[in-house]
Amino acid sequence: MGLPRWKGGAPFFHPGSPMPECLVFRVPAQHPADVSEVMGLVASGAVDVTEIVAIFGKTEGNGCVNDFTRQLAVMALETALATALGCTAAEVGARIALVMSGGTEGGLSPHFLVLARRDGPAVPVGKALAIGTAFTQEFRAEEIGRMAQVEATAAAVGRAMAEAGLTDPADVHFVQVKCPLLTSA
Repeated sequence: MGLPRWKGGAPFFHPGSPMPECLVFRVPAQHPADVSEVMGLVASGAVDVTEIVAIFGKTEGNGCVNDFTRQLAVMALETALATALGCTAAEVGARIALVMSGGTEGGLSPHFLVLARRDGPAVPVGKALAIGTAFTQEFRAEEIGRMAQVEATAAAVGRAMAEAGLTDPADVHFVQVKCPLLTSA
């Protein structure tokens, strides 16, 4: 699952070529299954659905073990994006990183951050936002927090760096890791 998912399996960025443009959109959600603003970005032409590499979301759930809103948001995104991409919902989840966080008490409001990469005019020389994604295999409960997970996550970060065209770990300033919510069961 850690193979790049762009350009027919080749890395999106090729060293020596212009850096791709990275796009970040923040759109509101009226409820966990409301993906209308995400799909509105596609319909308006602001982003091509094939450019989307990740979507982070904040849902209105409580963030606890019984919070169904994260999975509801993922299901809604997978369904809508599958139609737009011409693939199955399961294929969307293997192609686009969908990471939801529940709990919007206080000053937060439900929203999605849509991250995309676009081939096009060269970004000015120098450092800029770069986005790479990678996935690990699914882990058994007894592997969570153990060296197998640590090593697989480190390898995935290395693949994401390569996909983003980064070679120096000092250039990495944020890594989003999606992990399961553990229960006592």
